[in-house]
Amino acid sequence: MEITVVFLLLCSACFHLTLTSSHLRVFTFLENRFTRDAALQQCKNNNSNLITVYNDEDANVIGKLMYEKVIYNVWAGLSRTRDKVTTWSDGVPFTFNASVVTLGNGDQICEAMDKNTWKGLKCSERKPFMCYNKANYYFLVEKKNWCQAQKYCRTHYTDLVSISNQTQNQKVIQMGKNRTFWIGLLHDEWEWVDETCSTYRQWQYPPSLSFSGSQLFSSSSPTTGLMSQNIVNENKGLCSKGSVRIKVIRQPLTWEKAFDYCMENHKALLWINSPSDQEAVEQWLTHTDVSGPLWLGLRQSRLFGFWIWARESSSEVVEYKKWKDDTVPELPLSHHCGAIAKEDDDYMWSDKDCRLQLPFLCEEDLE
Repeated sequence: MEITVVFLLLCSACFHLTLTSSHLRVFTFLENRFTRDAALQQCKNNNSNLITVYNDEDANVIGKLMYEKVIYNVWAGLSRTRDKVTTWSDGVPFTFNASVVTLGNGDQICEAMDKNTWKGLKCSERKPFMCYNKANYYFLVEKKNWCQAQKYCRTHYTDLVSISNQTQNQKVIQMGKNRTFWIGLLHDEWEWVDETCSTYRQWQYPPSLSFSGSQLFSSSSPTTGLMSQNIVNENKGLCSKGSVRIKVIRQPLTWEKAFDYCMENHKALLWINSPSDQEAVEQWLTHTDVSGPLWLGLRQSRLFGFWIWARESSSEVVEYKKWKDDTVPELPLSHHCGAIAKEDDDYMWSDKDCRLQLPFLCEEDLE
């Protein structure tokens, strides 16, 4: 019987003048209780999906959203549905095997090269990793979890390295130089319904391999997490839509340094292109313990005075606006960088001296 999961309690040289659709991830609770499949369909009817939980920060915010609504369990998008438990990231057939991994209940194990042998580790651990492009291999020293490493390799090369024979295995070992690093092998029976990669596996009650009924959830539990439940049971559902995650960076930096940090570690300083994007930011910040104001990707042209959303290679003129007092800061009195306030100022935007050191918001594509 299929089971699924319940979740518990700078101007650039080029400007684009476009009306960009909503892109930041926003959460919505279903009004009624549904079976898992019915809840999934309700989400899809609204161009959204059952939630994917990516990390403890996600779990914390989602838990606070549930507490606010006095909801103790919701359908999440994780199901035990994989036909092939062990797969290479790039999809090549799993024919050469030097793994000794045995999956337990609810485990997600990723393969690392540990000196000269394969070793299964929790995918959430942060390790260096090896990518490939055509016949070339690339060792990256920056430590990432397996999903982050996969995304990096797919963005900058082809994928995490796969190994199909002993010759390739020896080449990877030699390039690794006795270090421990991720390779592209994943052991996982579970899959998120939106098919994104997530290493979150914080179980309240690990699922049994022979599970055929439902498990009860105690609302007195002090922590959030995952639990397995029969898909014909009825629960509330939590939907999400949007292709970009909000990342709160608490380290105070100048606008320029925040811009560089987001480009290097995530995608960019955060843009807000629509009322839905603004709602997503307000929802996230309301349930995140950080004081404002926080830098956004807002920058003013010192020459022309208009405001843009800044990117490294291209920028976009600001269309949707939520400036404090409904007044766009104008030259010559304005500062040239934009920030968003928190609750006391109703999440309004304001201009700030770019040299101020403030926390900031990055955006990151979903894995």
